[in-house]
Amino acid sequence: MDYTFSDDPQRLDHEVIRAFLMAEAYWGRWRTAEQISACIDGSWRVVGGYDAQGSLVAFARAISDGVSIAYLSDVFVLPEHRRHGLGVRLVAEMIENGPGAGFRWLLHTEDAHGLYERFGFKPGDHTVLERPRPTAQ
Repeated sequence: MDYTFSDDPQRLDHEVIRAFLMAEAYWGRWRTAEQISACIDGSWRVVGGYDAQGSLVAFARAISDGVSIAYLSDVFVLPEHRRHGLGVRLVAEMIENGPGAGFRWLLHTEDAHGLYERFGFKPGDHTVLERPRPTAQ
């Protein structure tokens, strides 16, 4: 199957993104549709993966200062499109093929460590501190 990638925010299908994040994503099911749209709209960069018919099948977004650091978030490939290398291509498009190629990148994940290790991600060192959300949602 042929897939294309675009960082055009106008091309995104917010309904597909909201449906996946609210029902499937272990990391953010607590967000409302409005909050997810606000996250997308407030992102520094978004990348969508599209099938041959132009339907959104993969998504990632980043938060950044636009100069030196970025945070990768809400990365997913719809289940029926997995096992085609889309995760690798999506992350490459976001962090290596775009304006943040020279940035320091951060992310949180409970899975897919092997995918992110391909791009140089590793556990934080002694310089990384984190303040978690005050309450679990």
